[in-house]
Amino acid sequence: MILDIPVDSEKKLAIKVGDIVGFSTPLYKTKDVSEERIAVADLLAIHPKKIFQHLKKNVGDTVTQGDIIATKESFFSHKKIVSHLKGVITEIDHIEGVVLVETQKEGLSELCWFAGEVQEVTKKIIKIKVGKHQEVQAKYVQRNFGGTVWGEYPVGLFERASEYDVAKLEALGGRGIVSVYKYEGHTQLPKAEFKLKDDFEVVKGKQFSYCFASAEHSTIIFYSV
Repeated sequence: MILDIPVDSEKKLAIKVGDIVGFSTPLYKTKDVSEERIAVADLLAIHPKKIFQHLKKNVGDTVTQGDIIATKESFFSHKKIVSHLKGVITEIDHIEGVVLVETQKEGLSELCWFAGEVQEVTKKIIKIKVGKHQEVQAKYVQRNFGGTVWGEYPVGLFERASEYDVAKLEALGGRGIVSVYKYEGHTQLPKAEFKLKDDFEVVKGKQFSYCFASAEHSTIIFYSV
């Protein structure tokens, strides 16, 4: 079966067609923005107000490793400041004699809440190939979530979850709660509820490996890969 997994079209995906993904696989790429100060006046031994006379780059210019940012020439020496990073010049401070460079580094965030083989990737949907499955209707899905039914990255499957059940699930790094009856206690874990109690009895007996709850379709899908 092919499952359609909704994704955030505003974020850059970290997975591609052909990947075998699981619950420890990063789903999105992020860009960590930081600012680097280059003390041009100090490095060239000049007065900060004279910084513009020595700069080879302006605000808004992109710099890469090896680019010359500033130089100072005299009869006896030739000094230059070479960029050691890639970024964009955002400010030139003539009071302190400093050039500010904004850098962006790619990072990874938010792990997959599904498992299987990636068959297709679009801006809004990832198609995942899985094995046997069963889809049931949900009365309530707080938000999209998923994990293993048993084992690491667990989703708790309960008829009626107790505070002890949820506390244990949280301690194990749980990914969510799926129950027949609404859990009224406090928890940060996302929750979903079966529409029919009979569906709970059926899927519990089949021992599927994974599940995910879809807020968009008000469904809970149990599956194996």
